[in-house]
Parts: sequence; structure tokens; C-alpha cells
Amino acid sequence: MSAPITAKISEQVHRIEAMPSVPAVLVPLLKMLNEPPDAVKLDNVVKLVSYDNTIAAQCLRVASSPLFGLTKAPQSIKAAVLSLGLRKVETILVTCCLGHAFPTKGWPLDPTVFWRHSLGCALVCRKLSEKLGLSDHEKAYMAALLHDLGLLVNCLVFPKDFAIAIEQAHHLQISIKEAEQATMRFTHCDSGRLLAEKWNLGADIVQVIAHHHSIEESQSAHGLVALVHLGDLLCRMRNLGYGYYERQKVDLVHDPAWTVVAKTHRDLAGMDLARFTFELDEDLTEINQLVSTIFGVPAN
Repeated sequence: MSAPITAKISEQVHRIEAMPSVPAVLVPLLKMLNEPPDAVKLDNVVKLVSYDNTIAAQCLRVASSPLFGLTKAPQSIKAAVLSLGLRKVETILVTCCLGHAFPTKGWPLDPTVFWRHSLGCALVCRKLSEKLGLSDHEKAYMAALLHDLGLLVNCLVFPKDFAIAIEQAHHLQISIKEAEQATMRFTHCDSGRLLAEKWNLGADIVQVIAHHHSIEESQSAHGLVALVHLGDLLCRMRNLGYGYYERQKVDLVHDPAWTVVAKTHRDLAGMDLARFTFELDEDLTEINQLVSTIFGVPAN
């Protein structure tokens, strides 16, 4: 990506941070996620969330979803933390904040499709993380939730150019990244990285956002980047893509990302992939309902 294009995107990223719709609690929450779990105090989270009653109420509704492990909504943020754990509540809160931060009117990309893919990928990566015995399931969730952050940037600040890219992707049945590169000369990986750095999302999350389509280019966090890449592919294979048919051949077991993850997690070789994808299909209804609840878009 050339210096003039980088400067162009950086200038537009500042517009996003200044948007009045961005909740005041979002950036502090993202900062907390970068801290060690034992350094984050429960009272600080509760105090921060209390500034926005709408987000707090929405978080409590979301916490009752079976996908987050509870069958009954807790009555307070503190109760939610005690039931789910601090990290899981933080990720739910960030999810709800994102729903308020980015207005969906006039998007070149169907917002329902986008949020279904992002939330689906987050839940898939958390499940993969649990099955593989990784140490931080919520980090996998958050990295996957934010992996397409650049699509939001492109929708909001480059709507005309991005609309052309989306039209080409649909027409040629190619990936959005390919269409962006051909028409805009940069991709959502580039614009997402710049916003992620602006928001200080943390080095590992930045690597995921920048390289989830090109894991060989990641400079660190190779396992996390590869995990999100696999989750992204799984979703696009199982009706959680971007709302159109992509003409691509996918062989997960022979994908470079599979090799990266398998090197450090031998359990991957014995995983029943067919069963795992079937479980994903069963979660589709719940994912649609969550998208409707969190992001204010109709459930399919």
C-alpha cells in the first residue's frame, strides 16, 4: 500500500473516532481488554458501564443467550461477571458497544450480513479455542469479532468506492478483498489495521485484522491469526458469509492456517470437523437472534 493511500485512509479514520455515535465507554473497554486479567477490577468495569444504561441493559439481555452459557439473564453487570467471568462480560460489552458505534443506514454492504458473519466468526473461534485447549478463549472471540473492522471503515468513509467493490465481488463471485484491491487499491485489512492502531487494540488483534487473509505476512501472533482465518473460512462455507456466492475452492485441512494451528495443537488433527460444522449450523438461529438484539437489524 503506497504512502499516499495510507495517508488518505488515516485522515478518514479520524472521522470515525469523532463520530457522535461512538459510545464513550468503547475505547476504555478496549483498553481494559489489553490488560492482564488480574489487573482489571470488577468495580471499574461496573462503574464504566453504568455511564450508559442502554448498553448495560442490552448486555444483560445478551448474557442470557445460550451461546454465552446462561439460561437466565442476570440482574446486574456485577452478577453477570460473577456468572460468566470478567473477560466474557467485557467481550459482550464491546460487542454491544459496536452495535451502537456504527450506524447502518446506507451501507454498501448489508449490515445484517456483516454482523452475522462477524458474530458467527467470533463464536466459532471461541469454540475452536475451547476444543483446542487454548488459554484465552475470549481473546479468540474478540479477535474474530473485530477481524473485519476495515469493512466498517470502508462502509462509513469510502461508501462510493466500496459500493463499486461490493458490486464487482457479487458479479465476479470473488472475495471482497480481491474486489477492493482491484477497484480501491487497498483493502479492509489495510483500513482496519489503521483504525485498530488508532484505538490501541493491542498488537495481536492488529495482526489478525491486518493479516487474516494473508497469514504468511503476519509478524507475530501466528496462531491467533491462523485460528481466525480458519473461523472466517468455516463461516463463509456454512451460510455465514457476505450474502453472495464466492467461487472458491476451500480445503481446510490443507490450508496453510490449519498447518500453523496443528503444529502447536495436536488436538486439531483429531477434531471431528463434520460434527463441528453441524453444530455451527444448529447455532444459526441463535446467531440471527443475537444480531437482531445487539445490532438492531432484522433477524433472517
